[in-house]
Amino acid sequence: MKNKNPCVILLLLAVTACGFSSSPQFVSQQSVEDKVARVKLGETTRNEVEAIFGAPQVRDKRLWAYNFSDTDTDFREMRAAVWAGLMPEMSLTVPTNTRALITLRFGDADKVKGLEVARYFSEPYTHDYWYLVKAPTDKVLQVVAGIGERNGFKVSRSNETPNTFKLEEPGSKASMTVTLENQTLHLTSNNPYDRLSTEYRIFVKRETAFIDNLSSSESLE
Repeated sequence: MKNKNPCVILLLLAVTACGFSSSPQFVSQQSVEDKVARVKLGETTRNEVEAIFGAPQVRDKRLWAYNFSDTDTDFREMRAAVWAGLMPEMSLTVPTNTRALITLRFGDADKVKGLEVARYFSEPYTHDYWYLVKAPTDKVLQVVAGIGERNGFKVSRSNETPNTFKLEEPGSKASMTVTLENQTLHLTSNNPYDRLSTEYRIFVKRETAFIDNLSSSESLE
């Protein structure tokens, strides 16, 4: 799974801040879901990805990234940040209504081996991650749990659901659910806090570090 490129998301956000968008119209959650559903790990090729999503905004040898956001700019969150004293008042305008950030990771056969989808439609904010793994089930779950603990998560297991556990942030309602089915590792992040809140930002920072570590782990190959 070693395809890590720490500059990709920052570059994608920088492109967004400059006013570029991969869509010239309103982006609905259903349209994003429909496109994502067409991607099959281990099967979908680069050409098929481009047919589904269009040309990527970030194109790396092993990673493609897309930002789908509305044409209209929503300044509600920026105004709220000014009023809350979180940032000084200034004549700066940036898009704050990003709807989805999609990252696809490719294997040696130029087929999708990882899919990451961050949605920003409404609370709770849900992010999904799918990875094609080859290691034995017990080893995969052990590696994921270990990476989670090193990034400050508490591992919560349930005997009722096999090959599934939660990564919980202490003192927070936000969490990640980890499920391994066959060779597909699926993680769902649920963040119920307002995007301007401290709780939201703390969890996103922890989640990002965890995913960076997970996606670069050679133990899941």
